[in-house]
Amino acid sequence: MELRNSDENGEIVVLAFPYDAQIVELVRAIPQRRFDWDRREWWAPTDDWAALHVADVLARFPELTASKEVDTWIRAVERRWIGLVSTRRYDGRGWWALTTRAGTVPPELLEGSVEAEDGATLIELTEANAAIMGEQRSARLDAGAARCLTELEVGRQPPPAQLELIKRVDADYLRLNVLWDRETGIAFERMPASAGTRTVPIDPWLVEQLDEFIALHDVGVTGEAGPVLRRLREEHAAAAAAVKQSRATSAEPIEGLAEKLGGTLEPFQWAGVRYALEARRTLIADEQGLGKTIEALATVEADDAYPAVVVCPASIKLVWAREAERWLPHRSFAVVEGRSAVPPQADITILNYEIVAAHGEQLARRHPKALIIDESHYCKNPRAKRTQAVRRLASVIPEDGLRLALTGTPVLNHAEELIAQLRVIGRLDDFGSGAQFARRFGPDHSRSEERLHWHLRRHCFLRRVKADVLPQLPAKRRSIVPIALTNRAEYRKAETDIIAWLRDQPLDLSELDAKIAATLRAERLAQLGVLQRLAGSGKLDGALGWIHDFLASGEALVVFARHREVQQAVIERFPNAVHLVGSDSAAARQKAIDAFQEPDGPQLIICATRVAAQGITLTRASNVAFLELEWTPAMHEQAEDRCHRIGQRDAVTAWYLLAAETIDERMSRLIERKRASIAAVTDGKQVDGDSVVEAIVRELREGEPFKRLRSVA
Repeated sequence: MELRNSDENGEIVVLAFPYDAQIVELVRAIPQRRFDWDRREWWAPTDDWAALHVADVLARFPELTASKEVDTWIRAVERRWIGLVSTRRYDGRGWWALTTRAGTVPPELLEGSVEAEDGATLIELTEANAAIMGEQRSARLDAGAARCLTELEVGRQPPPAQLELIKRVDADYLRLNVLWDRETGIAFERMPASAGTRTVPIDPWLVEQLDEFIALHDVGVTGEAGPVLRRLREEHAAAAAAVKQSRATSAEPIEGLAEKLGGTLEPFQWAGVRYALEARRTLIADEQGLGKTIEALATVEADDAYPAVVVCPASIKLVWAREAERWLPHRSFAVVEGRSAVPPQADITILNYEIVAAHGEQLARRHPKALIIDESHYCKNPRAKRTQAVRRLASVIPEDGLRLALTGTPVLNHAEELIAQLRVIGRLDDFGSGAQFARRFGPDHSRSEERLHWHLRRHCFLRRVKADVLPQLPAKRRSIVPIALTNRAEYRKAETDIIAWLRDQPLDLSELDAKIAATLRAERLAQLGVLQRLAGSGKLDGALGWIHDFLASGEALVVFARHREVQQAVIERFPNAVHLVGSDSAAARQKAIDAFQEPDGPQLIICATRVAAQGITLTRASNVAFLELEWTPAMHEQAEDRCHRIGQRDAVTAWYLLAAETIDERMSRLIERKRASIAAVTDGKQVDGDSVVEAIVRELREGEPFKRLRSVA
């Protein structure tokens, strides 16, 4: 072994020896060692740590010889302190932790030192000790120790950790560097969006958590991280008002608008209207049953944004027609059917997704000022033709117009489903681009759903759940869902025949012999039952579609049906549901109830109204749907109260799926009238169901027009 001077590398130590695997293994441990293939020898810079390794090689292999210069170099090094310097927390503060490899620790560093249990020497973090530490050429400091030295050299006491800005090709990040408290680093890794690392994205959503963390752990902020944090705080403060408004559960009515509406909005609905008017391009995602349709119609009216276009699933065009007629009786509306018909001129045009492409150009030439996209998750696939058609239609809405996307389930599977919906309403630019959205909120990021939720609220997302507005809601709500018939011709023929038969019968059966009256009453019920069955089968496709769409919300649902064929059709369509029907044994019924009541039980239970309307509890669900009507209000009340009873924490909504311009409509109106009468009764008298039957017979005989539901083919 000898020392040499190299023009390129300065002074080096050279090791030349015949090949020996054991010697080679030791030499490989020398810091920065290299092998010169031309000279067939090893070499390394002559630093103190290399001297320790060379001395070890000589001690273990005495057959190797060293030059006089190498001996002098090694002896000089062994007189100096050589060691590793790290940091640790002790007694509530930071210390350098010295591990000696050769020599002795300088005495001036030992003043106030502590001997740790693992043998390390703990040195106080002071400016005086930093000056001495800086002179130790053989001290090898890790990253935390080096940062502590730097802080002390400029007169600052080292914090437990520091936050710094890191710039990368894909994006900039904030990184936590631990100086002396490793627990601070572990706590940072548990923060949202850190994903178990010590970096977080630069995002105003994190501001409150970062500020709390910095204050709790006394973290320092270095260099450009300071201005970045100040900017994030400003962004967060500016967004706070919008986020708060997106959660608002109360607002005053809009002057001049309340008088125009055909009903009274709840305070939380007024808050929704005000939010949509201000945001303009909005995703209204209130929980199912809170009246998104009404909020959208009121928003359009408040903005006088006519003509307006409503795009929705085919199964709920009737709902939109009915609600438009009820809430905006002074406005005209038209429902578009088929691809060939020219859309009628109207203030509000309603059409389904499947025919938007066929009518898009004609509607665009009418220069609509508002577009409402109901169940906007139908546009989640950017490559789907219907999504592209809706996007083209949305592009003609003026910059200051209204684009309202309505859905209680904006995301069915993953966050990227929002990209196409946001593009339709012109809000994707708030998130950069589709690719940037996917990178920021994709599944690779921890807590990305919570983070995305905040950003949506910051820009364009209105979402309230029943728990938020429960004090304002009635104890129980009823909502009618009109369903179009698929067997209209068959139903009309049967209805005509039955009306003719009824007109041949006496209207008042009380004047007849009791036995004759009972027989005729039974015959009337049978004839009306024929109409009920035809209405039930004719609306079945639409009803099954409505149930399917509802279940996409993730909420539990109780479905009641009267006739076996309707019950069986629902059971066959939803094989994972449980059921309570006449053919089930008592044990099977109880098993179904128990399964449904479990928090993770089946989402749907199918019930025969006369089997399940009494004596059971189904409070896991707050939504109940009726596919067919019974003759007495009491039967529906009892069925509704399977959910609306002790143990229920949400407002219950009863959905009545009725066939427009059929016996369903007449029964619904008369049952509602009887329900109001019953509520007013105080003497406990029971109201007979025959009174509803007689009223139906009278209306059919006299040909009274339909008053409640709008008939749309």
